[in-house]
Amino acid sequence: MLTLAAILLVTATTVYLLAPLVQHAKAPLTDGPDAAAELRELYALKDVTYETLRDVQFDFHAGKISEADYRDMTDRYTREALEVVQRIDALEARLAIPRS
Repeated sequence: MLTLAAILLVTATTVYLLAPLVQHAKAPLTDGPDAAAELRELYALKDVTYETLRDVQFDFHAGKISEADYRDMTDRYTREALEVVQRIDALEARLAIPRS
């Protein structure tokens, strides 16, 4: 009787463990920490870009850079900030993160 119970237990465990292989069930893929890390990096990059824009504006008003350089740098960093924000929006939409 004990032998029969052991055989049934081993058989049930084997069937349970091999069922996903036989059924070709796939584990759900999640973005997990990779997407979260990318989002953190993008937010950090956005902060750096905004800080750079503030520094350029401060330097211009302090007379450290010319108006042509100010316009060039402002345009460049504004485009960069826009690209970063668009990447953040796309990643958040893909992950379905509610905006706060």
